[in-house]
Amino acid sequence: MIEKVKQTIEKYDLLDSGDRVLVALSGGPDSTALLMVLVQLAKDMNLTLFVAHFNHGLRGRESNADEKFSRDLAKKMGLLFCSAKIDKSLMKKGVSPEDYYRRQRYEFLHRAAKEYRANKIALGHHLQDQAETVLLNLLRGSGPGGLKGFLPKRDGRFVRPLMETSRQEIISFLEQSGIAYRRDSSNENRMYLRNQIRAELIPYLQEKYNPKIVENLARTAEILRVEDEFIREQVARVLSSRFVQSAENRFLMKIDYLKKLSTAVRWRLLKTVLEDLTPRKNGITFLHVTALDQLIQKRESGKRIIFPSKIEARREYNVLIVEKIPRKQIQFEYIVDVPGTVQIPEKNVIIETALIQKNRVDFGNKNTVYLDWDKIRRPLTIRNRRDGDWFQPMGMAGRQKIKNFFIDHKIPAGKRDNVLLMVDGISVIAIENTHVNERVKITGETKKVLQLKINDF
Repeated sequence: MIEKVKQTIEKYDLLDSGDRVLVALSGGPDSTALLMVLVQLAKDMNLTLFVAHFNHGLRGRESNADEKFSRDLAKKMGLLFCSAKIDKSLMKKGVSPEDYYRRQRYEFLHRAAKEYRANKIALGHHLQDQAETVLLNLLRGSGPGGLKGFLPKRDGRFVRPLMETSRQEIISFLEQSGIAYRRDSSNENRMYLRNQIRAELIPYLQEKYNPKIVENLARTAEILRVEDEFIREQVARVLSSRFVQSAENRFLMKIDYLKKLSTAVRWRLLKTVLEDLTPRKNGITFLHVTALDQLIQKRESGKRIIFPSKIEARREYNVLIVEKIPRKQIQFEYIVDVPGTVQIPEKNVIIETALIQKNRVDFGNKNTVYLDWDKIRRPLTIRNRRDGDWFQPMGMAGRQKIKNFFIDHKIPAGKRDNVLLMVDGISVIAIENTHVNERVKITGETKKVLQLKINDF
C-alpha cells in the first residue's frame, strides 16, 4: 500500500521535497493510515509532518476519546499536535449543520497550517469516498463539476494521497501492521444520505450489477476531471475576452457573442458568473443557469430575473448584465446660483454657471450646456431623476417622460439614477451630455445665455 500511495503522490504531484505537511487526523482508519504512511515516507521525501484534530463534539465522550487517541498517536510518532472543538453557538439559523461543520473544520485546518507554516494539508479521502461523492452528486442532479468528484489537489494546498487506495487496502494495512484506530459510530446512522449510499446503494450495485462499480465510478470521475478542466480553460478565455466586462459585483456580456458559444461553455460561464457573485461561491443550480440562458435567448430588453444572494440579471438591448443588487440610489438635489459654482459629490463634478453673450457660445464643447436665460423659470436646480419627470426634446412639439427618453436613448437602467438633470420651476430643461429642452434652447431671439460648465474634481 505504501508504494501505491507513493505512486499517487507522484502521479498528481501532491508533495515535494521539503514540504511542511499538516495531516488532518480524525482517529478513524483512513486518516490513521494516511498518517502512518506519510511517517514512513517522510524521511525519503524530506517531509516535515504536523498533526491536527478537529473535535466536532457530536458523540460526546466518544468524540473526546477520538481526540485523545489522535493526541497520543501524534505524541508516539514524535509529532507536534493541535486540536480544536466546534463552536455551535456561531451557527446561524437556516444553515445546514453538515455544511457548517465542514466549513468550521476547514477554517481550523487553515489556522493550524498557518501556525505551523505548513504549505500542504493532507486529507484521508480514499477510493470509496470518491465513488460515494460521485453517486451523491449524481442523485442531486449535478453536472460535470459535481460528477468529477473531489480533486487530488485543491487550491494548491489540500492533497489526498489515498484517493486511489481502497478501504479494504487501508484496513488490511492497519491490521497487518498492528495499528489501532477509532471507529465512528455516526457512520452507521442511516439518516445521512452519504451513509445510505455507503451501506446500501454501493453494496447493492456491486452485488446486482458490477462488482467493480467503485473503481468504475472513480475512473469516471478522473475522466470528467480532465474534461472539466478543458471547459474551465475555455470559460477563462471567454472571461478575458473583450466581449465580457467585469467589475466589482458586476458582469456585462455581449449577447450576440454569448449565443455563438457552445452550450457547454455558455452554461459553465453563466454558472461561474453567478457563483462569483455568491458569498460562498456555491448554491447555484441548473435551474438558475437555464433561467439565465433563457434571458439570453429571448429578445426582451428590460427583462430581469432576481436570483438568490440578491443577484439581479437583466437584458438591456444587446447586453446581459448580472450584478449584485446595489443599495437604493440616494436622491440628491442642489440649488444653482448664477453666477456661481455647485459641487455634486455623487458625480465627482463641479458645475460652474455664468451669463455670457450669445456670440461666445461654443456648441462643440460637450462638457458645457447653453440655455436661454430669459426662458428659465427660477429656481434652477441640479439633481437626479424623480417619478413623473418630463422633458420636451429639441424639435418635438410634445412632452416625453424622462423614463421613456432614457429608454429611447438606450441608457442602461442601472445608470439612470446617476444622470444629472437641470430642472427649473416647470420641467427638466437639460440632461447631462447636452440634451436640451426645446423650450429653453438658444434661438435668434435669445438675449442672455446661461452657461453651465461641467468639470471633474
